Amino acid sequence: MKILLIIAIVAFIFLSIWIAKRNNVTAQFKKEPKLILTEKDTPIDFGYKTVWIAVKTNDKKRIIEILDLKNTQQANWKSGIEIAYNEGVFITPQVGQWTLVVGMRFMKNGGSLKDVNELEIKLNQLSLEFGEAQSFGTHRVVEYHHWMKSVKGKTVRIYSYLGEIGENNKVFGEPTKAEKGLNLFNSLSKEAASDSYWEQEDLVYADEELVMKIAEEWSINPTKLSQRNDVNDELGIIGN
Repeated sequence: MKILLIIAIVAFIFLSIWIAKRNNVTAQFKKEPKLILTEKDTPIDFGYKTVWIAVKTNDKKRIIEILDLKNTQQANWKSGIEIAYNEGVFITPQVGQWTLVVGMRFMKNGGSLKDVNELEIKLNQLSLEFGEAQSFGTHRVVEYHHWMKSVKGKTVRIYSYLGEIGENNKVFGEPTKAEKGLNLFNSLSKEAASDSYWEQEDLVYADEELVMKIAEEWSINPTKLSQRNDVNDELGIIGN
């Protein structure tokens, strides 16, 4: 009798756990959709721990087409930046001559060479149509940093570094004016084949502040958007 009672108690416990898990999963699927705000608001700074594209146009429709964004809708800065740091992409209102497209989804493979190559293709498509397109990325957790520039459909500069493994995954083109005087670390260079190269004290390793500095020299520093007075009074667009 005692054995049957113990078996019944154990069965009841397992059944309760199973029901709780099932209800939890069901609850997750029943979450209310996130409310997308469309009231115009002021620019929100971003840049750290994300990836963005800067393209010299305000033709958001063509940006959507070239980047193949789906489920697009208007959104303000607050909703757009929140979406960009989670599951989607945000096309910002125009800033000066530039429109920014921000989203962690551009680094869906953790800043791998595949991410860089896919971004390069998109930049070339954008610059072929609009003259110039750039991309920047930084994520301090894995020490991933990149800056890329394309002009008239051709890549002119890529510098991509993954500090987690202490190596570059792509370096292309001559350093731009914003990089002059910097002895940027390049694990892909011929010099890096020598052990002495890795011991040089004047090597400069990319970090998030350098990414912002170069972004400011090339186009827009997104960490200073709230200080600008040339941001269009319009809504942005979210998509995925």
